[in-house]
Amino acid sequence: MARKRKFDPETARLWDRLSECHPGYPEARKVSIVSAYRGYREEFGSRLASDAALKGYLERLFEEKGAKRGYAIAMHLRDALSSLWGDDAGAIVTRHVRDIQLRVEVTLKSEWDAVRGAVAHLPAAWRVPFDDFVTRCETDPPDDVLSPFTLKGMAEALSGWAHFRHGDTSRPLTGAELNDYAVHLAESGVWVSAVRSAVTKVYMCYTHILTPGFRSGACQAVLRDLKGRAETAGPCRKNPAQIVPATLLYKTGQEMMDEAQAGSSHDMQAATLYRNGLLLTVAAALPLRRRALASLDLATSFRLEERPVIRVDISGHYLKVRHSEKDYRRYRAQLTSPVVWDAVDVWRQRFRPMFDDGTALWPSMRVRGEALVADVLGQVFGETTSERIGVQVPIHRIRDCVATECIEELEHGAGWAQHLLNHRSAQTATQFYDHSTGIAVSREFGQLVAARRSDPVDLLL
Repeated sequence: MARKRKFDPETARLWDRLSECHPGYPEARKVSIVSAYRGYREEFGSRLASDAALKGYLERLFEEKGAKRGYAIAMHLRDALSSLWGDDAGAIVTRHVRDIQLRVEVTLKSEWDAVRGAVAHLPAAWRVPFDDFVTRCETDPPDDVLSPFTLKGMAEALSGWAHFRHGDTSRPLTGAELNDYAVHLAESGVWVSAVRSAVTKVYMCYTHILTPGFRSGACQAVLRDLKGRAETAGPCRKNPAQIVPATLLYKTGQEMMDEAQAGSSHDMQAATLYRNGLLLTVAAALPLRRRALASLDLATSFRLEERPVIRVDISGHYLKVRHSEKDYRRYRAQLTSPVVWDAVDVWRQRFRPMFDDGTALWPSMRVRGEALVADVLGQVFGETTSERIGVQVPIHRIRDCVATECIEELEHGAGWAQHLLNHRSAQTATQFYDHSTGIAVSREFGQLVAARRSDPVDLLL
């Protein structure tokens, strides 16, 4: 109390609010917050400054104090304004600080850059024609144009083929050698469907790029044989531990968003927590592939309409369709969920503006103005599930989680799964459902995780 008597009435009120709202703050931190507010009052008095005036004040603060000291004072000022005028006032400071801070410029790789990166690993004799074909597909698409995703896979498969051949690029492709390569992959533990995919891509490299027009009846016979084996074997079985109830992911995301809102201050840490929780919930409610999820935008492809309707409209560029169909194919859906609608509305109004002024649903914290690319979004999803439910669930596995729970829990579940996953037939959906390690086992796992959430830290999964 002795320290409080040195304050004028306004700073004394701030001290009381800090003591009331943040009883755990050490005295030194409260003193720093009061000091930052005093500097603010010298400029604006006891009123909330306009957005433009506050930004100008913070810019001068960074210029005079330097980046490190300016950031520290700005964060103390954020706490002061949040205590006096609410979290929204503090969020304005956070947003302006992100604008002011110096950032390392990062050049994001395009899909074609990723293709060229894969081509760079090929032997020189194959690298040149492959590079030429990639350039043609990008700038002057031929009739047999292939997508960047397909070309990248072909380059990676050809690199494996070159390694199998010990770098020999002179011998022509034969059916016998292609079959030997398939046997080699199978003996290395590669699932038969993946063997078929790799061998098919090697053959495509010859027919499209290395020796255009090349055809081999023997090679085609090998591919037909692999196709039959793949259909008999079915898809590769998933890791049972990664098939968790989709409802568990959905509820975990809700809990994370509630935690972010209940925090003492809405800073970037809270905003990131909310974003990652929203990712889990949206992915469970809208089980799209990674590239489609990464493309969602609040202004175009994921629009809030009258509550509780969310309109989804995704360009074919982000869908798993033939390259020739990408210009006209679209994914259109109407998501009707009051819970998801409210969560997105809070995100749009309270937390999303802390990142930047854009509309991407999943903004990057490191690269201002950019969305999380598909690979990074998958990494965030996996790390979040590992931290929150004790097992790392790959983002694509959410589709298996949804299909499994849908088929086991709903009448005519295969039909529902077909529409949820945007498969062309119910049979396709059931192909990716492992009855031997279904949702009955994963629900027990989910209940175990839920029961342990209140246990001591060393018992958490």
